[in-house]
Amino acid sequence: MKTSRIIIASNRGPVEFYLDHDKRLREHRSPGGLITVLRNAYKLNHMNVMWIALAMTEGDHIASKQMWEYNNRIVRSHFCNDNKMRIQYVAISKTAYHKHYHVISNQLLWFLQHYLYNFIPEDVFVTHHIQDAWTNGYCVANQAIANAVSQEIDGNSNSDISVVMLHDSHLYLAPQFIRKLQPLSIITQFIHIPWPDPRWWHFLPSNIEYDIYSSLVSGNDIIGFQTALDASNFIEGARSLLENAVINIEEGVISWQDHHTHIRVYPISISVVDERRVVQSAAGKRAAAKIVQFLGEKTIMRVDRIDPAKNILNGFHGYAEMLEKHPELLGKVVFLAFLLPTRRTIPVYERYRADVISTIDKINKKYGSAKWIPIRAFFDNDRTRTLSAMKYYDVLLVNPIVDGMNLIVKEGAVVNQRNGVCVLSRTAGAFQQLHEAVIPIPPIDVGETAKALYKALTLSYQERNTRWKLAQQLVERDDLNLWFKHQIDDINKLLDPYPRGSFQKQLLS
Repeated sequence: MKTSRIIIASNRGPVEFYLDHDKRLREHRSPGGLITVLRNAYKLNHMNVMWIALAMTEGDHIASKQMWEYNNRIVRSHFCNDNKMRIQYVAISKTAYHKHYHVISNQLLWFLQHYLYNFIPEDVFVTHHIQDAWTNGYCVANQAIANAVSQEIDGNSNSDISVVMLHDSHLYLAPQFIRKLQPLSIITQFIHIPWPDPRWWHFLPSNIEYDIYSSLVSGNDIIGFQTALDASNFIEGARSLLENAVINIEEGVISWQDHHTHIRVYPISISVVDERRVVQSAAGKRAAAKIVQFLGEKTIMRVDRIDPAKNILNGFHGYAEMLEKHPELLGKVVFLAFLLPTRRTIPVYERYRADVISTIDKINKKYGSAKWIPIRAFFDNDRTRTLSAMKYYDVLLVNPIVDGMNLIVKEGAVVNQRNGVCVLSRTAGAFQQLHEAVIPIPPIDVGETAKALYKALTLSYQERNTRWKLAQQLVERDDLNLWFKHQIDDINKLLDPYPRGSFQKQLLS
C-alpha cells in the first residue's frame, strides 16, 4: 500500500524572498541541494508536496503572512506548472531564530559534526549561553516547524496517511514533537552532514546530547545517513545513551520505548540530466564563454562555500607548495576558485573569509607576474557560471576536513569535458563511492595535497580518461532519482502493514 502525500520540512525554503530597491517583494531560488531534491520528488505526478521551512530573511517574514498569494506563481516560475505543490514559511522571532540558526545550528552542531571542535567559540559553551540558545532558540524553532506540520496534516481533506520527510541538523527535535502531535504519521529524517563518533557528542551538555538522540529515535520511523560509518556511529551513540534500547544490527533497527526506528544509508547524489541541461542552456554557454579567458594551459578549480569545514586554506597552501617545488609550472597553471560567502553575520565565518582573501593575495604576490595571476577567485553565488566553468577543469580540488557527501565532485564528473581528474579528501562522503576514480589525499597534509595536484596535472591521457569515465559512470548509475527512490521504497514498506480501507493510499513511485 502506498501514499500520495508528502510533507518536506527543512530550515531553508526552496525560494528566498527579498525586498528590492523599491521595497517590492521579490524572490530567487535558494542555494543548496534540497532544491534539486524537491524538484525531483515533485516530478512524481501522484504526489501532493508541501514544503515547510523557517522564514530566514525579512522578505521571508513578510511572505509568510501571505503565502497563499505567491504559491502558484512560485511553483510556475521555479518548479513546474502544476498546483499540487505548496510552500509555507514559518516565522519565529528574530532573537529565537538567531539562537537556533547562528548559535546552535551553525556554530555548535555544525562544527561538532565536522570534527572542528576548536572552531566553536568559547562563549557558545558558557553554560547559561548554550542552555539559553537551546531552550529559547533551537527548541522554539523545532516546535514551530512541528506545529506547522501538524496543522498541515490536520487540514488534509482526504484520508491519506501523511509522510513527513525532515532534513538535516536544524530539526533534530522536530520528529519527537511531531510524533506527539501526529502519532499515526510516517516520519523520516535525512542527515546531510557527518555523524561523528559518540565521543564527540559527549562534548555537548548531557541534556542536549540526550534530547537529540531521544528525539531522533522516538520520533522517526526511518533515519537516513550518507555513509555506513555515519549510521554505525549513530547506532553506537544510541546504544550508550538510550537505556533499554534494543539494537538489531542485522536489520538496522533501534527499538526503544515501544517504537522501532530503521537506520538506513542513502548516499545523496545529483540530477545528472538537470546539471547537464544547465550547462547546455543558452545561459550556460554564455557563462562558459566568459570563463574561457581565465583558463591556463592547465586549470585547477575548486567550488565551495567559505566555510572552515571546506579546508580552503590548506588547498591554496598545497597549490603554493606545488608551484614552489615545480617552478616549470609558473605561468602555465591557473587556479580558479568559485567561493560562496556564507553566514556573514557569524564572526568565525567572517574571520575565515578574511583569511581566505589574505592567503589568495599572498600567493598571487609571491608567485604571480604582470602576465599571470596564479589564483583567480569569484566571490558570489552564480550556479550556472560555476557548473559551466567546470567543463574546463583539468583538476578539481575537493579537500574538506570532513563532509557528509560533497556534491561538487559529482557535478564536476558529469559536466566536465576535458578528462578532468578530482583530488579528493578521503574524509568526504563521496570518497566511499568514487575512490577508484579520484586521487585521494589526507585533507590537512599540505605536502600530500601538493603532490596529488602535481600527479593529477601530469597523468597520462589514458589514465585521465579512464578515471574521468569511471567517475561519470558511477554518478550516472547512482543518481538523485535512485537516492530518492530508495527512501520511498523503504517508506512504502512501512505503509504496507496498514489495513486496506484505513487510509486511501495511492502509488507514490
